[in-house]
Amino acid sequence: MEAKMQGFIRAFQGCTAADDKTASVEDFLRYLYGAMANDAIWQYASEEQLQDAQAAIERSVMNRIFKLAFYPNQDGDVLRDQVLQEHIQRLSKVVTANHKALQIPEVYLKEAPWPSAQSEIRTISAYKTPRDKVQCILRMCSTIMNLLSLANEDSVPGADDFVPVLVFVLIKANPPCLLSTIQYINNFYASRLSGEECYWWMQFTAAVEFIKTIDDRK
Repeated sequence: MEAKMQGFIRAFQGCTAADDKTASVEDFLRYLYGAMANDAIWQYASEEQLQDAQAAIERSVMNRIFKLAFYPNQDGDVLRDQVLQEHIQRLSKVVTANHKALQIPEVYLKEAPWPSAQSEIRTISAYKTPRDKVQCILRMCSTIMNLLSLANEDSVPGADDFVPVLVFVLIKANPPCLLSTIQYINNFYASRLSGEECYWWMQFTAAVEFIKTIDDRK
């Protein structure tokens, strides 16, 4: 399998278009999952065991190509991430929970600055697969929703309540490599996003886009 892995890595390095890179990863993972399914060791494995094994295989593959996949434009991507991170750093000094650009409903302000949600998203760099990064984003989103629900038991928080808080949490946490993370997940996981995952992912990317537009001078 190591020879196959080396061959895949060489082929991946040779891809220039994002679509080709995505197809290369998907084809290789399909090949590995097929080889595993045909192996006698896995013949009596449960569906859950097979899914765990597939997740482990994906982690192994993505670990080997992570830098190539995460920074396809190398220094250009790193620089772009730094520019956004510096913008967010400046925002963090001027944006409070009742900042006029956010319009967070007053009923939720006593929970600010939502440290448990911040700590969830701050761990995103520890994960290498797009699937694990998406799960990290989902944990942050569900933490925010739980806290909003606790703060106002009379109504279910909607998108208008959630998104401003998400924006504030991202500004205060300022996780690194936000734009590369979005690009990476879009390239290597977007086709698998569905249901709840897809919904929270769209909220997350919209929040990052909104953060870019907030004026950091006041």
